Amino acid sequence: MEGIQHQSRRRLLAPVEAVFSRHSPRYCLKCVATAVCLLITGPFGILSRVCHRRLGWEGAFDFFAKFFSQFPGKTGQFLRTSFYLVTLDECHCDLAVAFGSFFSHPNARVGRGVVIGANAIIGTADIGDNVLIGSRVSVLSGKYQHGSALQTGGVESQSLPRFERVSIGDRCWLGEGCIVMASIGTASVVSAGSVVNKPLPPDSIAIGNPARALKRSDFTNI
Repeated sequence: MEGIQHQSRRRLLAPVEAVFSRHSPRYCLKCVATAVCLLITGPFGILSRVCHRRLGWEGAFDFFAKFFSQFPGKTGQFLRTSFYLVTLDECHCDLAVAFGSFFSHPNARVGRGVVIGANAIIGTADIGDNVLIGSRVSVLSGKYQHGSALQTGGVESQSLPRFERVSIGDRCWLGEGCIVMASIGTASVVSAGSVVNKPLPPDSIAIGNPARALKRSDFTNI
């Protein structure tokens, strides 16, 4: 219990420490706004983290993640950032999560400079630095988070869910409405509406359903 309290205390102080470190003025302003919002979201974040870490129950996190997703504007953005700063396995003050978007599991990890558009859902994922995620994007916890009805003979007898960690490399861009079920390499682009069901190599452009991976060199003569 003391370990969780110590970790929570460090997370609550993270925005304040960032102000005194070597960052741009804009980043420092975001940290100040996040620190103010922590006065509101901090107790709910600590409750969610304790329930998850000590009881193995994600219900509190799920409720408050969806609750804070409904606050509009910059105020809502900073409320969400402050909540995830306490609850996610890794998060930074410059995370920007738009209206209606939320993380479905607290064991996600998010790098610096990540921007998530409206009404997106992020599962068990490792998101690298400077990733842009469009609106209505779904990053699933692998392909079998609802079990596999195909292997067990229908919905009534589908197997237990299996959550897999999906990795999204640095500097990736996920277009609007795409669905990601597998890892994506660094500096890749997923076009709008595409469905990624197989891992993508770095520096790829994914198009279609199922997504077909193309190298940037394929577009040099177009």
